[in-house]
Amino acid sequence: FQTLFKSKKMTIEVTILGCGSSSGVPAIGNNWGECNPNNPKNRRLRSSIFIKTNKLSILVDATPDLRQQLLNADIKHLDAVLITHCHADHINGIDDFRFLNVIMKKDLNMYATKENIEEIRKRFSYVFEKLSPKAKGFYYKPCLIPNEINGSFKIQDLEILSFQQDHGFGESTGFRIKNFAYSSDVFELNEEILGKLENLDLWIVDCLRFDPHKSHAHFDKVMNWLKLIKPKKTILTHMNYEVDYDYINSLLPNNCQAAYDGLKLKV
Repeated sequence: FQTLFKSKKMTIEVTILGCGSSSGVPAIGNNWGECNPNNPKNRRLRSSIFIKTNKLSILVDATPDLRQQLLNADIKHLDAVLITHCHADHINGIDDFRFLNVIMKKDLNMYATKENIEEIRKRFSYVFEKLSPKAKGFYYKPCLIPNEINGSFKIQDLEILSFQQDHGFGESTGFRIKNFAYSSDVFELNEEILGKLENLDLWIVDCLRFDPHKSHAHFDKVMNWLKLIKPKKTILTHMNYEVDYDYINSLLPNNCQAAYDGLKLKV
């Protein structure tokens, strides 16, 4: 397995576009829960990341906050979009890809499992349909190119490992690029998946709240995972309004921290 990632040196920069749960923080009703509203690091858009390598720009998920996230990070070009799963907080911003099509003047490649592509086709069938010949390059709708993934796949010459995670009532896709991995929306990790997460320099992982949940990892569970796989650095994401930024950081080991929107990390 490790030979998959033995290649020439590559810089990977990861930007946290959003680190909130499906409700975001604050939730509707101006509900801050346990979060201090005076700390801007507690204001969380829905969970998504932007990956920048020497050659490629890759987005993970299309949240309902996609427009704002692309504006915040000044993203004007993407080589690919990776989809973790089809819950609304991860794909309902899909229409905003239209404006990237307009800027880029081309269709956008989307990578997802067969099941997720089929679900997107059911709910947003038009995104995979070609433009009308009458349009002559005018993007009146988002245009995506579906690419089915299963295990290891490539975007140009970049090797990416995908793996299926237990998300309680369904599955989500995790991704590993060299010694970086992203595990949003995960409830349990079996021995096989834990093996794929060994020798990481950076792991971004779901940590919804402090109390156990039926479809997301909670604080104690994540801390146990860290003892097993020992990543050099861990960032907690997908946190809800019960998780105050300063408080959770006060509980974490030195090589682990809570995410905040706009955080940039290098691998």
